[in-house]
Order: sequence, then structure tokens, then C-alpha cells
Amino acid sequence: MSIVFDEAYYQALMKENGYDPVAFGKINFGLGSLVQEDLQRRWLCHHNADEFARRFAAGEESIVTSGFGMSGVPHAGTISQILRSIALQKAGVPVQLVMGDLDAYNGKGTDLGYALELADKFQQFITNLGFKTDDGSILRGQINAGDVAITAQLIAKYMDEGMFAAAEEDLHSFYAEKGKVDDTPGMSFPRRMSLNLMVADFIDLYRNSGIPNVLVMLGIDEHQYVRFAQETVRRMQEDGQLDGYSLGGLYSSLIKGFFDFPKMSKSFPNSGITADLPAEEIQRRIKEGEGESPRPADNVVYQLMASASTLSPQELAVNYDACLQGGPAWQKSKAAYTDMLVNICSKWPGGD
Repeated sequence: MSIVFDEAYYQALMKENGYDPVAFGKINFGLGSLVQEDLQRRWLCHHNADEFARRFAAGEESIVTSGFGMSGVPHAGTISQILRSIALQKAGVPVQLVMGDLDAYNGKGTDLGYALELADKFQQFITNLGFKTDDGSILRGQINAGDVAITAQLIAKYMDEGMFAAAEEDLHSFYAEKGKVDDTPGMSFPRRMSLNLMVADFIDLYRNSGIPNVLVMLGIDEHQYVRFAQETVRRMQEDGQLDGYSLGGLYSSLIKGFFDFPKMSKSFPNSGITADLPAEEIQRRIKEGEGESPRPADNVVYQLMASASTLSPQELAVNYDACLQGGPAWQKSKAAYTDMLVNICSKWPGGD
């Protein structure tokens, strides 16, 4: 039995994640050598990514961009984004990955020395996993990107209180509901600085590198960042700037947590997998923490297979059937995937 990415599938996923399907588009296009079904297996939905794909296919200079906050060792969700980036590279699409050292320093109060040390390890880990920078792709931190800091200053006047309030309202309600932040409203000034710099990471690709077609790749829970950036771009274009620049978003779904936690979170140590976990602990969580799931799309181990792995579409289809059937076939699939994930995590430099 194969996964059917039909209207019912899409509507069910959007409902499950609590998102308005009107605000997001179904993935009904390919990108580079990745066909439509390849994208559907890796991502949930998009906003203007079809326009990005059209312009990319037409030969316009293009790049996908993403980034990671430097506040801790990469978890399974971060690993999945790295592997998606590498898949895009192999499909012929350049990718920028930004290590958010200043983002963590301002947005989360992380010690700067720790954030910079972590950024070095992240870049080594990403390179170990196969990310290349010889195809127009970019792998960098924020602290030494002086041009981007200037861009952040130049775009700041197009942001206002209402935009920050709207972004904070969405983000805060989501994370407060998940128990990750308190219920005190309002975006602090350091977090505003962090968001401003993140948007500059997107816009500077055009302002200083001349790349007019940009696609931001994030988890669905972070889609507000892209909407904030798109509003900034709209205001700048109304003011006669960024002519011809296009900014879209491509979003992946959240990965459920082990032991019936709603999502993988550092707030619940047993809920997820980080790259520094011993092999035995990774094995234990995959073996014991699966929980009861009526379908593969709800199963944390299958979700990991579909996102934090190098499995081919054909191999995923086999694992999908095995998950549906359960029993020895599924146990065999889980054991093989455990070995793969342990190998992926072994590429982390260690010593956090």
C-alpha cells in the first residue's frame, strides 16, 4: 500500500497541526530533479514555493535558505532539515544554511562563546553529512556577516510595532500551548533584533548577492517568520526597492515525541533524539518509545524515517507498509532505521 497524497490527506494533516489550509498551498510541483511525490514525502505545505519552482525551472538564479538557532546540540528535527537541504543540493538546487549564533544570543539569551563554539560544531556536522559549498550553496554563521548586519539596518524602518505584535501573537500562542514559554505577552527588544537579523539573512541574498528567487525552508511552526519577511519585502517594493525579488516558504511538519509526548522538545528530555545521545539510548527510545499509533503518519518512528533519514521513496514505501502491518516486518524496519540514525548522529563532533 502506498501513501496517497490526496485532498483528504492534506486536509487531515492541516487539521491535525491546527493550521488554516486556506493560508497554505498543497505541494503540487517538483523542484530540480525531485518530483512532486519526493517533495510531498519531505514537506507538508508551502506559500509561493510553486512560483519559486517555476522561476528556478526557467533558469533564474535561485537559492533555498534555512537556519538553526545555536542554543543546543541538534535534535532530530534539526537533523531532518539538514538532510532535506542535502537532498535539495543533490537535486541541483543551491542552499544557504545559517548558523544563528547572534539569533541564540539575542533571542534566547545563550552565552555568545557557547553559541560560537556550537556554530563551529554545527558546520562540521553539516559538512560531515554531505553538505557542499561548491555549487553556489552557502554555509555560514551570523557574527562575521557584516553585509547582512548592514542589510538589517536598512530594512528595519519597514518593520513596525504591529508586525512584531502579530508575529509574537502567533508564535507565543503556539509555544505557550505546548508549554515551552510562559503566557506573558509581548516580544522583547532582543527578540525583535533576532527577528530583524533573520529577515536580513533572507533579503541580503538579493541585496548583496543578486539572487532574486529565494525560498525559505522551515518547520510549519515557524511559518510566521516568512510572513513577517514577506510583509517587509512588500513594503520595500512599494517604496521602489527589491524590484523582481520573490520570497516563498516551504514548510515541514512537526515530529511527534517519544513516549506519547505531543512533540520533540528539550523541555521533555525523553521526548526526542539529539545527535550526542549514546547509540544504546537511541535504540531504547526507538524500541520502547513508539507508543500506539493507528497510522504511519501518526507514528513517531515512521515520521523520523520520512524526515531524518536518507531512505529512498521506494524504501519509505516498504517501511510504510511494514508500519501498517506491524509485527516482525516493522521490527526489522525499525532495527535497520536505528542503525542508520545512529550512524547519522555519530558524525556529530562531540563534546558539547
